[in-house]
Amino acid sequence: MKHVIVGSAGHVDHGKTCLIKALTGIDTDRLKEEKKRGITIELGFAYLDLPNGQRVGIVDVPGHEKFVRNMLAGAGGMDLAMLIVAADEGVMPQTVEHLDILSILGISAGVIVITKTDLVEPDFVELVEEDVRELAKGTFLETAPVVPVSAFTGEGLDELKQTLQELCLSLPERKGSGFFRMPIDRVFTLKGYGTIVTGTLWEGRMKKEQEAVLYPEQEAVRMRSIQVHSSDAEVAYAGQRVAVNLPNKKKDEIARGDILASPGCMYDTMMLDVRLTLLKHTNRKVKNGSRVHIYHGTRELLGKVILLDRDELEAGETCYVQLRLEETLAAKKGDHFVIRFYSPVETVGGGIILEASPAKHRRNNRHVLEALQIKESGNQKEILETVLGEHWGSFPSLTELAKRHSLEPGPLKNNAELLEKEGKAVRILENEGKAAQSGGDVYISRDEFDFYRKKAVRVVNEFHKNFPIKDGMGREELRSRLGLADRTWAADRILRILTDEKILKERGQVFSRYSFKVVMQEDETAILAEITEFYKNAGFAPLATEVYLQEHAKSKKFRSLYVSLVNKKTLIRLNEQYSVHIDSYNKAKEAFREMAEGGKAIQLGEFRDYLSCSRKVALALLEHFDKSGFTKKTEEGRVMAAK
Repeated sequence: MKHVIVGSAGHVDHGKTCLIKALTGIDTDRLKEEKKRGITIELGFAYLDLPNGQRVGIVDVPGHEKFVRNMLAGAGGMDLAMLIVAADEGVMPQTVEHLDILSILGISAGVIVITKTDLVEPDFVELVEEDVRELAKGTFLETAPVVPVSAFTGEGLDELKQTLQELCLSLPERKGSGFFRMPIDRVFTLKGYGTIVTGTLWEGRMKKEQEAVLYPEQEAVRMRSIQVHSSDAEVAYAGQRVAVNLPNKKKDEIARGDILASPGCMYDTMMLDVRLTLLKHTNRKVKNGSRVHIYHGTRELLGKVILLDRDELEAGETCYVQLRLEETLAAKKGDHFVIRFYSPVETVGGGIILEASPAKHRRNNRHVLEALQIKESGNQKEILETVLGEHWGSFPSLTELAKRHSLEPGPLKNNAELLEKEGKAVRILENEGKAAQSGGDVYISRDEFDFYRKKAVRVVNEFHKNFPIKDGMGREELRSRLGLADRTWAADRILRILTDEKILKERGQVFSRYSFKVVMQEDETAILAEITEFYKNAGFAPLATEVYLQEHAKSKKFRSLYVSLVNKKTLIRLNEQYSVHIDSYNKAKEAFREMAEGGKAIQLGEFRDYLSCSRKVALALLEHFDKSGFTKKTEEGRVMAAK
């Protein structure tokens, strides 16, 4: 059976609360101030059993202009509305404003209820109906049924219940979701239980003891018990009024406007990309940078309107807008919102969220406007292609993209594969660490991949130019030059693709252009031979490295050629001061092995004398042996390291 929320709307003192009491037997005015003044101030809640046995939730909203903010907090969760107009007064200012709000919030079904029919003649009821019909033209209530009633005599109540039943049956099922979400509209404490929050469950289903988070603070909470229509329940479904016990939170730690939802299903934001429409009959214009009141779910906050394609928005016009908020908010694509003028506070328009966690946009940017148009009316594949282009350098998984952009998880992988086949996306395989964090494959746009490809080729070519006799650039340095030092798994995957495509070549963690070969010039060959001969002849008595290099400082190639011999292990760099030829190094190792035969510990002086070298060179050799794991230093001296 469908779960439906029916909401009241209309001008103050038009009998909304009395009608609900006559229908349900429940008085939704619970505050002393409401009883004293005879008007609804806060949201009220009840439930109604329809003739077919279906139980629907009822939300009663204030009608006074001073409490429109409270009305907005209750209107967001309505499935269908009762627009209530008193027969003795007819259409009034809040009748108009409430109908505007319901239309902006995307409510698509409802009934017009003319109350207090016992106070006027039947002909007057017909006149009021004509006025309301005129008001409803062009809205979702244009062809809605009209039911005259009297809460005092009971006339028309059965017909209204039957009408509500028919409307409920005609409503589409709420979309299923793997996540639940409930904007909180009331917070209170109950002795023996602690903190209780109530709200309309917007989507998903909520289970007792299920993991939950309070947004936008993203604080984990425990749901100890659930009630639906004042009865204990194990599970609550979208479209039901729900009360939840949160024993680990204090009342003052939660506020109306917070959202109780599944972990990881939303992102905090200070900006929203939206389509904004101004009401046709408003006298206000919205200029770029205008400060406004923004209403989303049960939340009210302030923000600025950044018009993305114009300087001013007039009555009846629509455009793409970035709302820049003064507080954090958690929302989803497809949510509706209302804006009210900053001062005087009056409803001027609203619309639908197209991107709930966008980057900051520049105005009059063609690419931004085209992307918003796709997000509004494009298919899932087109939207995926668009958002892939917006996540350069962050490499979100498909799972993350689905949550952030409200994409349907089912066809997402297939759409990504189609984009890859069309040459518009590239699949980045994940390593275990990344996969454990996010789940799902990672794709990037072809433009982003081409950016890294071109940059990698350029960086490697520059390296070859500067170091022509080096085999190539090390992996770590190349990651850094690509700007991916902190995204090593992505950098390595991109480099792997480039090597598979024979754009780059890898040998032992060193990358070069695929066709690159070290080609020595005649003078380079001579210099290499000179350096090699020098160190061969020097044996265990080399010059200090910097002294030797400084002697050849006039040769621009000398230092880089020396480094190339170190990289190739022709020379062994013992420390900052000394290098030796590989032949000398191996002779020193063999000498130590002979001296240490039988497990004997060798002192520095013994080794120095055996090689007939200086103490500094002998120490440099032994310390290098230690680092390489050939020897081990003990209190008695150095010994051969265990294999």
